[in-house]
Amino acid sequence: MKEETNLEKQKETSNENTKQLKKKFCFKNLNWTTIFKEIAYWIFVGVLILFFDYLEFNTPEKASASFYLSLDATRKQVFTVLFIFALIIDIILHIIKNKKIQIYQKFIILAIGIGICYWIAVPFGQGTDEVSHFLRVYEISRKYTSLHYEDTTEFPKAFETLQNYQADRNTSYESYKQNYDSFFMGSEEKVDLLPYYWNIRLYSPIQYLPQAIGVTVGRIVSDNILVIGTFGRIFGYVAWIAICAYAIKIVPNKKTFFMILCLLPINLFSAVCLSGDTLTNAACMIFLAMIYRKFYLKEKVELKDKIILLVSGCLIALCKIVYLPFVFLILLLKEKNFNSKKDCRIFMAILIIIVCIVGLAWFKIGSNNLVESNEASKEQVKFILNNPLKYSLILLHTLEEKGTDYIYQFTTGYELVCHGKTMIYPIISYIISIITILAIFVNEDKNDTKLNTLRKILVWLIILGTSLLIMTAIYVQWTSLFEIGRYMIAGLQGRYFIPVALLLIFVIDTIKLDIKKENLISFLTIMQLPILGLIMNTFVK
Repeated sequence: MKEETNLEKQKETSNENTKQLKKKFCFKNLNWTTIFKEIAYWIFVGVLILFFDYLEFNTPEKASASFYLSLDATRKQVFTVLFIFALIIDIILHIIKNKKIQIYQKFIILAIGIGICYWIAVPFGQGTDEVSHFLRVYEISRKYTSLHYEDTTEFPKAFETLQNYQADRNTSYESYKQNYDSFFMGSEEKVDLLPYYWNIRLYSPIQYLPQAIGVTVGRIVSDNILVIGTFGRIFGYVAWIAICAYAIKIVPNKKTFFMILCLLPINLFSAVCLSGDTLTNAACMIFLAMIYRKFYLKEKVELKDKIILLVSGCLIALCKIVYLPFVFLILLLKEKNFNSKKDCRIFMAILIIIVCIVGLAWFKIGSNNLVESNEASKEQVKFILNNPLKYSLILLHTLEEKGTDYIYQFTTGYELVCHGKTMIYPIISYIISIITILAIFVNEDKNDTKLNTLRKILVWLIILGTSLLIMTAIYVQWTSLFEIGRYMIAGLQGRYFIPVALLLIFVIDTIKLDIKKENLISFLTIMQLPILGLIMNTFVK
């Protein structure tokens, strides 16, 4: 009897083990939703890359199917790198799905991952006027780290080589690799490069502070300007991520919109490369985020907040005076946001006066330098003052002729593709524009705090005034080089209006859409791939 009992127990134990194994390996217990999503991701990525690659190569000289189907070594290289980028993005998107990760932390993860992809894809010196900005940053680094600095516009021969690389549309990754030694500053020969960065010299040194620190470190580490410039890129990008992440963290609502604007391809591209917009856009973000937080949550403006507003306000004025009207956003706050009525008035007055003084003081210095470098700018100012009506018509004509271009330049921009202008460019830009528009209507908070009519009018006036200043600055500084009183503004780019778009969070509060913010962020992230492919196709020869 005991033996039969033991046999029965053994059979039961064996059956239970078998059932557990079946359960363990049962396909029903697999997370099929996740698997299907993963498969769908890679199918979508594959179709996306192939579709835009087909459009890229669908030219008269390459239109034959046999050419398209025959993958040469360069296209294989591009596809390989793109799928590596897609894998990086896939991993990042899985990481940020964790609900415990806050949205500003998700931004940091995404910005680092996508930024590395752009850093690899874009050779140093191929960013928007990157060589010109590099000359200015290098000049600042030398000036403030040398006890016996002599003001000069002469640079080692290697800088001229880099400028030639940027101007040459035949420049490739291979040419950088083969001629790497030509970027060492061993030669004593100097070249005057003022014509390449005379307008950039008008920018305040503060505007390039993070990059200048990086370039200084790079000068200690190496004599190769590619290495030195890369250090400048890294320090500038890290500073941009830190400031933007803090802005996203403190803003109580519209975090998705802030994040989408930060992750726009043109914004990432400018931040990764050496650019004057890196610190400018970041300063605008943190200033607006702080004002919006105090207004939205009805919080008190503490000492720390006052310091942040003063510092970021002065940074905006020093970086680009066209954004100076932003300082008047402080008037959106009420007496309840301060300890007393007196505290409210005193701080508002101090902020507006100090920021205006700082901005106008540098504007005066910059104007004198501008006239010395570009005498036509003075004549252009006279034309505007003497012909206000005609200038108004010039503004309207510019918007009529180029308005469509500015829409997709806002998200990508002509310069982002590094000379690789093709028909696919507007397609990507309009898709990303739709994502950006939808993001403005996403609310993370159910608070119905709204501005009254008077304060909304103030915001719209700031939007209008800033936009006019941007257009006028380009007309005076850049268009004057071509013609005095030209019928249309030349050199205006949609990316200049990214900080202005942030102001919409104050006035768009009636329409609220129930959209999954994760989908917007994911789709915007994936849409970076065809842009990266387009950039790589430009330099793989």
